[in-house]
Amino acid sequence: NPYGSTNNFRASSRFIEDGAYLRLKDIQLGYTIPKSITQKVQINRLRIYVSGNNLLTFTKYTGYDPEIGGGIDYGNYPQARTMLVGVNLGF
Repeated sequence: NPYGSTNNFRASSRFIEDGAYLRLKDIQLGYTIPKSITQKVQINRLRIYVSGNNLLTFTKYTGYDPEIGGGIDYGNYPQARTMLVGVNLGF
């Protein structure tokens, strides 16, 4: 082999790192408007909310996502971070 053998694909403890993590996975904050206010505009129930997924991850892991499947990180993309704002109406 003119390029030499690096053996980079062999299993080795060289590639093992601490995968411990703490993640804020799902959270939802909401407020229901009191009926004394909503009945004035002929609404029975009104709730406003904000929801988030995968907002924070605390880890020393150097890859994209410490929550990889199978324990081997092949450069998979991290889980998506999403924010959602919504309104629930009841007439």
